[in-house]
Amino acid sequence: MEIRTPIIAILVSSILLVIYLRRNLPQLISAKVFFVFLISVFFNNLCEIFECAVFWYADESLVNLRHVAQVLYMGSLLVPAFIMCIYVYFRTSRTRAISNTVVVMIGIPMLLAIANAIARGIFYGISDNGKYFNYGTAVDTCYIVGFLYIFLSLARVIYFRGRLPRDGFIAVLAGLVNWAGCALFQYFNRDIQVSAIAMMVMVLILFLSMENPKEFFERSIQGVLNRDAFNVALLEAAGFSKNFFIVSVIFTGKTNVMSISERKELTELMRAVGRFTESYIGVPSYLFNWNTLCSIVRTPENVESYMTYVGSLKDNESKNYRLTFSVLECPKYASSADDVIKILGYVSEEYVYTQSSPNLVIDHNVVDKMVYRNSIEDIVRTAVKEKSFDVYYQPILTVEDGSFSSAEALVRLRRPKTENYISPEDFIPIAEKCGFIQEIDDIVFEKVCSFIARSNLQGYGIKMIEVNLSGNEVVDEQTHARLINKMEKYHIPPKFINFEITETSYISDDQAFKENVKLLKAHGSTFSMDDFGAGYSNLLEILKMDYALVKLDKEFVWNCLDQDKPENLRMLEYTINFLKDYGLHILAEGVETLDQAKMLIDKGVEFLQGFYYSRPIPEDEYLEFLKSQKGLFSKDNG
Repeated sequence: MEIRTPIIAILVSSILLVIYLRRNLPQLISAKVFFVFLISVFFNNLCEIFECAVFWYADESLVNLRHVAQVLYMGSLLVPAFIMCIYVYFRTSRTRAISNTVVVMIGIPMLLAIANAIARGIFYGISDNGKYFNYGTAVDTCYIVGFLYIFLSLARVIYFRGRLPRDGFIAVLAGLVNWAGCALFQYFNRDIQVSAIAMMVMVLILFLSMENPKEFFERSIQGVLNRDAFNVALLEAAGFSKNFFIVSVIFTGKTNVMSISERKELTELMRAVGRFTESYIGVPSYLFNWNTLCSIVRTPENVESYMTYVGSLKDNESKNYRLTFSVLECPKYASSADDVIKILGYVSEEYVYTQSSPNLVIDHNVVDKMVYRNSIEDIVRTAVKEKSFDVYYQPILTVEDGSFSSAEALVRLRRPKTENYISPEDFIPIAEKCGFIQEIDDIVFEKVCSFIARSNLQGYGIKMIEVNLSGNEVVDEQTHARLINKMEKYHIPPKFINFEITETSYISDDQAFKENVKLLKAHGSTFSMDDFGAGYSNLLEILKMDYALVKLDKEFVWNCLDQDKPENLRMLEYTINFLKDYGLHILAEGVETLDQAKMLIDKGVEFLQGFYYSRPIPEDEYLEFLKSQKGLFSKDNG
């Protein structure tokens, strides 16, 4: 026996214990199992030092003390291997759960080996260099059981390597291989003790790669755990067949932009929520994403306490943010950890912005909306990959000569294997969120150019096709080159294309925007502002950009023409006069009746678009429409 090795090991173990205990221990089962493993390694070091001291310094007459020291040491060799086996089983379990039955079954060999050592005794001898060592059937049994635990852990880590992070898998594998090698070496060289070093290395590897408490805490918000910790805690909670609740507070801005001071205030509120859940409910808070804190609680009483506390943090009307409390009952509405992640992501990133209530109970209605939304995302992804979007055309009336000399190209998305279309109001926001809008714009523009070239639209008297260009795409520095290349590919005169700028709120780079517009206009294309009077289209955008045409949003038009509110008509008159004075042409969307058309024409609108003349129609129907050329008021009631 050699005492210096366990002394070095116990010093390292002590340092790790101090570091580990100085931080709040994450309330994760895996962290608790690792902590028990660390304690068991520390205990093994103590037992080895105790055995060395007994054999070197105690009188030979103290036979019972020597026997106790031997049993303690051999038993303490098995306990870390047993706990490591439990740790590996838990970390590689899909549900992050382990039953008491499994623990007992894994522990039976260890208990039998220790009982055998107590009953049959352990012999000792002295090597040629004067060192004590243990031997005998009981010792062999303990080593065999220890090897069994280590090799079982190795086999499970390798077999289920996909359930561990890649770096974690490599680290645990290296630690177990080292441990197995050291154990074999010690078995054949009983007077040389290296097991303490092997276990110390295993502890260090786990601490540095997977179980450092520091890695579970959010750096920006003191006392709050991060998303990685939440994912682990969620897996552990979902692994046990018991009800639990995910309570959340979602912080949302009332506008798109929040000041630095407001963001600091939100951070302080998050800290306060974290302190409350830790102190009064006894559970940690997790930062699920930038605007959402979550906690996992077990009882409805805890849910009530959390909701009451969040309610006490009512936002002031003068503040540019609001707080929304939400609760998700599991497994009632989410049967797996993946389901929980999807639901919380949908609620905190999208659904909450459609709600005005400060309290939100996530139920089947919300889950169904998420499922519908995700199904649309899947369809959009497939459509982008297969370029299977359809383009419809809605004719635009030129008031001056009564001709339909232009049209707007509109994207349509068909449900697979059906004739049903998904509303653009449903799939466009999802495409924007998923980052597909630029690809969709490119697909649509390619199809528009191809249609113009194939159909010889100029021969039908068409002077211009309007194509939507999203705010996301217009700030891409390469947009002008892509669009010009496509027009040249199909020999489309640039003046034949008018680009409608949509979603101007996404224009984050004015310089790139202006450069794209300048280069496209230099080639002959024109630009119009879409949806004026609604959303983010406003006077500032008109001042910033040199538009040729402004399209009045249909909701704005309908409100201005509301017969129950005749005073609204003045807003329409003011708007038209202002835009004309500014040198802009005006198009009104949403024209659905003859009376609306006459009123808009009387007020000076130059172009009309709406269902009164035609719905958006596919290519072949559009060509038939052009052949019939309905004229200004061609309906029977005209």
